[in-house]
Amino acid sequence: MNRLISFPAEFDYNLLLHALKDYKKPRDKIRGLIRGKDIIRVKKGLYVLGKDYNKPYNKYVLANLIYGPSYITGQTALEFWHMIPERVELIISMTTKRKKKFETPVGSFSYLYCPKPAFNIGIKLENAGDGKNFLIASPEKALCDIVANQTHIKAKKEMQEFLELMRLDSSFYENLNYSLLKEIETGYHRQSLKLLANCLKDSYV
Repeated sequence: MNRLISFPAEFDYNLLLHALKDYKKPRDKIRGLIRGKDIIRVKKGLYVLGKDYNKPYNKYVLANLIYGPSYITGQTALEFWHMIPERVELIISMTTKRKKKFETPVGSFSYLYCPKPAFNIGIKLENAGDGKNFLIASPEKALCDIVANQTHIKAKKEMQEFLELMRLDSSFYENLNYSLLKEIETGYHRQSLKLLANCLKDSYV
């Protein structure tokens, strides 16, 4: 459909409805576009263009749109920053709303709860191209978000073992922003993050 050529790879229902305003039954047309795989329905009110349009969608941009306010974090963010060797398929985010998971035709998106005082600390706005941006945790915030959800870590030895298992790149320790780490710890106000800060203190230069 020619009207979709000018569309961004990710778009909402209102933009789609506006493009189809000349149709007597735009909702029927939308259903037809989905059946024909011209568009893919990610969730109610959110779509991406089909493969024939050669406009690849950005999963990070989608993650911010699917459930918000939210930002990319955890292992997903650490992979983005090249801080861990593993490839992460699940898109992990933090939100101030209740935790939720979305299984969609374009992937799995998980949202964990972050308390409001900690939410805006250590977040970066990254350019996704084509005038689009997405919010993602800094390496320090991504690690803190992971630790905040590890309720079993209660001692220094357990934290050290956890950090070994994470296999963080040496650049994480070389570029560690300890002041930011302490600010995140204060926002979260959790004992596990105080333990993390103490374990990483020796690595801070």
